[in-house]
Amino acid sequence: AASDVYKRQLSELVEGIDGKLITDGEFEIMNYCTADIKKNFLTFLENPKFLKKINSNVSCIICKEEYMNQLPKHIKGIFISEEPKYCFHKLFHKMNQNRVKENNKTCIGRNCAISSMAFVAKNNVVIGDNVTIEPFVVVNENVTIKNGCTIHSNSVIGGRSFSEARSIKGEMCGLDNMGHTVIEENVEIMSQTHIAQGIWEDDITYIGKNSRIDAMCHIGHGVSIGNSVLIAAGAIIGGNTKIDNNVWVGINATVSNRLKIGENARVSLGAVVTKNVEKNTIVTGNFAIEHRRFIEQIKANSTRGM
Repeated sequence: AASDVYKRQLSELVEGIDGKLITDGEFEIMNYCTADIKKNFLTFLENPKFLKKINSNVSCIICKEEYMNQLPKHIKGIFISEEPKYCFHKLFHKMNQNRVKENNKTCIGRNCAISSMAFVAKNNVVIGDNVTIEPFVVVNENVTIKNGCTIHSNSVIGGRSFSEARSIKGEMCGLDNMGHTVIEENVEIMSQTHIAQGIWEDDITYIGKNSRIDAMCHIGHGVSIGNSVLIAAGAIIGGNTKIDNNVWVGINATVSNRLKIGENARVSLGAVVTKNVEKNTIVTGNFAIEHRRFIEQIKANSTRGM
């Protein structure tokens, strides 16, 4: 199979890394333990709450010794480390040092208005027709911007993700960004907004058709935003969150990572969302709850204070 080219032995990758190889195993890619992927992959486990959530395609793992005997039986390769996440980040960087990178010359469509004061990477960018890119916009590699989009000044498209690990000694190691950013047709992104790049090779930060993202927003790595979504100024969307069609996210709202916001839902201004939001639901508050319950609590508190 073509994927055989990418298979690696855990023993080869961890050579020279602090820790102890318990059993060897084979893997194709690296990702988080709960990732919804089909290939055999290497991951890490630092928090035992994820033990029951480990994907059945995890073939190799880095973990602390005390969790070793609790691992699922399908995991073949085990490497013991006192700092699994930091070790995983170091190995990810090591694995990608020799990766062959594709360099396709950037392609820009017809009737585009791209400011001479904007930066567009020379390789691996695809820009469709009738796209406007204002001064001081940065468009990094592995970005696709489709027809009719407008990117306003000082925005960054495909920026580095915030995916750091801290060692016991306080040293930092981030994950290399290998993913993509795709902006569908007729999207408008206001000034000073940051759209993070996906981390993994198959990781896409995605903005659906006709969506609008206001000024000074942050869209984390691997976020998927549906069609006709409105995200107001100052909103923060954590990595790998999925937002369905026609959602409204209010001013300065915060949506945590790896959540799902259902179709037609509304996140009120200033809300802090830490749980999935069902479709056609309004949530309010910190931490956000269904809007009707929030109002009832306010009324009840007011009555008790009289």
